[in-house]
Amino acid sequence: MKLITGLTLAMLLCSPSIMAFDLEEAAKLKEAQSDIKSSFSEDVKKMMSELGDVENVRMLPIRNVMLIQLKGKPPIFVSSNGRFLIEGDIKDLWSMTPVQTVEQAEDSWLLHLDTFANGTLMDQMAVIPFGNPSLKKQARVFVSPTAKQSQEFLMNIDPSKVNLDLIIMPHDKGSITPSMKAWCGYSTVDSLQVLMTGDADDIAQRECDETDLKKVMTPMLMATYLDISKIPYFVRIDGKRFAGLPDIPIEWLQNLPKAPVDETTETSAKTVKKIPVVKNPSNEVIESPSEQVMADAMADVTEQQ
Repeated sequence: MKLITGLTLAMLLCSPSIMAFDLEEAAKLKEAQSDIKSSFSEDVKKMMSELGDVENVRMLPIRNVMLIQLKGKPPIFVSSNGRFLIEGDIKDLWSMTPVQTVEQAEDSWLLHLDTFANGTLMDQMAVIPFGNPSLKKQARVFVSPTAKQSQEFLMNIDPSKVNLDLIIMPHDKGSITPSMKAWCGYSTVDSLQVLMTGDADDIAQRECDETDLKKVMTPMLMATYLDISKIPYFVRIDGKRFAGLPDIPIEWLQNLPKAPVDETTETSAKTVKKIPVVKNPSNEVIESPSEQVMADAMADVTEQQ
């Protein structure tokens, strides 16, 4: 983890202008991929019936790869169309842990920013505290001053009910300058004003240097590796993520326990034979943009700068 992430950060941070990409475009690509996932369900059912007694199936945060747990056997990794069997070990470089069980497959969807890159990543990003410091930290939220949903979230959330870290992240090429102005405001109030409105004309600015630029650009440059493809992007302290704006942000952030299950309904459910279900977080994780999209964006930014 230290080697790979260190090399990635070193390469990207040394040249903050070499890469940028449109995260909204990435979200569109993800929506197109959802149709693919629904189309291979019959093939998967046929494949699983030939494998034997399947206890659990979990999608991995690898495009179209899933873990299948067979009764009394080690788990196997299969492409979601049932065509390819992947032999050997799979290791999650986010946590430097193997993926060998259903639980580890589920954990691979989680993102713990505090321990990422040996605990150094948070210090390398433009982070602003937001909310009520008497509450426990709830989440880190990637925001951009020119993203409408990001502005909407900050304008409507009650700061007395949350304790967040806002990570300033230019979500496209046009938001780099406003993001720098938000980060380089004289006070947190100034920074929040820019993030809520996108307007930095009347905001007093302190002098920014190359270190400030790197802090603003790091989230943008790491977006693909961190699976960030829509703004705002929420990373709760428990590692769960949400791309875009939750229906009721305050409830998602507070992570309140669900209402108790009716005992009668629960007893009836236990009498029904369990059928393995392919579990995949709905919109809590959005796939990264394709290499071609990134290559085109990189070329475009390089030319303009």
